[in-house]
Amino acid sequence: MQRPQWWRGELVLLYASMTVARTGFGVMLILFPTYLIGVSNITLAVVLALYPIVEAFSSVPMGILCDTAGRRKVFLAGLGSMGVLIVFVALTQDLPLVAGLHALMGLSAAAITVASLTMITDLTDNKNRGKGMGTFDFANIGGYAGGLLVGGKLMQTFQAHLNQGFLVTGSLALVAMGVSFVLLKEPVHIPHTGRASFNPLSVLDSRTKAILPIWLSLTTLIGVVFFLPRALRQVGVQTTVTGELLFVGIVTIGIGSIGFGALSDRLGREKTMLIGVVGLFLLLVGLGLTFQDVGQPPRFLRFLPILAPAGIATSALVPSVLAAVGDRAKGTDRGASMGLYSLMLSLGIALGELFAGFASALGGLSTILYSGSVIFLVASLASFALLARVKKQPSVLA
Repeated sequence: MQRPQWWRGELVLLYASMTVARTGFGVMLILFPTYLIGVSNITLAVVLALYPIVEAFSSVPMGILCDTAGRRKVFLAGLGSMGVLIVFVALTQDLPLVAGLHALMGLSAAAITVASLTMITDLTDNKNRGKGMGTFDFANIGGYAGGLLVGGKLMQTFQAHLNQGFLVTGSLALVAMGVSFVLLKEPVHIPHTGRASFNPLSVLDSRTKAILPIWLSLTTLIGVVFFLPRALRQVGVQTTVTGELLFVGIVTIGIGSIGFGALSDRLGREKTMLIGVVGLFLLLVGLGLTFQDVGQPPRFLRFLPILAPAGIATSALVPSVLAAVGDRAKGTDRGASMGLYSLMLSLGIALGELFAGFASALGGLSTILYSGSVIFLVASLASFALLARVKKQPSVLA
């Protein structure tokens, strides 16, 4: 089979389907607080947390299933079940039932995400995998951002009947599944034979393991971002302004991911990764300086020369990391390798939210940002030190 270009054919379906899946999760974040009447904040937080928790624990098994049963089957099953589960949510407001349905959505999300990443790895090569992973990152976080906006529109449109908002979202996922069923083909790959390992680290080489500290610290900072609306509200920034800033930032990083993904195909994964490390560190420090004066308006304009280029450079991290994993993943274990993505993402988000809560209690928003920058810097130095110790191996990163 001739490999398609990164913007054509099966890959377009994968990116579109991932956007739909993540949009559905963003819609849930907006609609759930109003849809679940009389639910406390703690209960709501638990219900929302079930999704990423289940996604984390099911990611590696889903990767193994991709290697043994086939990527297409896992992908279609995930997308179809996601649509059905969202439709079922529209039919009930019973808290235990809704919580169970939302937890099962995490299983569907793991199937969609891991199967998508595995197929992208199959359908690209070392010359264009960075572009492919960058576009995936754009579809992924762009779906989250779009879901927040779509959820707001659905909230306004179906104020008296929020269940119809879930029906619309679920229907979109089912349509995406139908289109994928007709057009998506199983990519050519080496089938897995023998006993599968549920330890994702067992299928990674030494150089890939060396970048895990960067990866975990990065996903931890994503969890910090989820806490930022509350922290910003405490320093006087309105929720609407926070939402707009986060949306602009997410879209900017998503678009930058495509460009830096392409750059990693030319410059090399680790060099591009270093650009992202420097960018994210400067972004955290710049934001810390912006909100350093408690009780004073944030000084965005003063530190814009730091924030703007640092924010763009930050988008180099995800595509270079994912492409590096894809480059080195064994053909028979690509699903298991990519299952590590969902595991690291969900684990990092959980750690980041806990870290942000404690840091906020100790010193507020600036403490969150400064301490986050230190943790990220230490993790990055650890990764590059480990990379320096690993013996030279044949690699596209040379």
